[in-house]
Amino acid sequence: MIYRPTVRLISAAILSLTASYAMSGEFVEHNGSALNGYDPLSYFTPSPDPTSGASGLSYTYKDSKFYFLTPGHLRTFASNPEQYAPQFRGYDAYGVSQGLKVPANPRVFKIVNGKLYLFADSEARKNWAKDVQGNVARATEQWAEVVKLAIRNN
Repeated sequence: MIYRPTVRLISAAILSLTASYAMSGEFVEHNGSALNGYDPLSYFTPSPDPTSGASGLSYTYKDSKFYFLTPGHLRTFASNPEQYAPQFRGYDAYGVSQGLKVPANPRVFKIVNGKLYLFADSEARKNWAKDVQGNVARATEQWAEVVKLAIRNN
């Protein structure tokens, strides 16, 4: 037998999770920001790792907050966010190519043809690299359906 306080507690937990997801933006968010607070322009530099943005330099794009290291990075992003925002809203690009909606790790990425692709882990990036153009084409083709799916954790 389930007691009313237990039912209320479970209901409140479900509602709060639903509300927090509904209030998030279009991109995968970690700690309330896209790319876990990493500057999207830092992915396009020779450095092997992305750099965290500053709390005072943010730009909201498609209801997701992006942070930047410099005002110049913010201006560049704001002038063409489609160029610098992660593809497939920051979900694992290999997962999307396989018809899955898997959150990505913002530290596991690859730039291809000037676009940022994120991956759940290095194994997903390795599998994706076996057929980059084919995986990009499959992911692009399937994205309209994948975006409707529930998020799948590895």
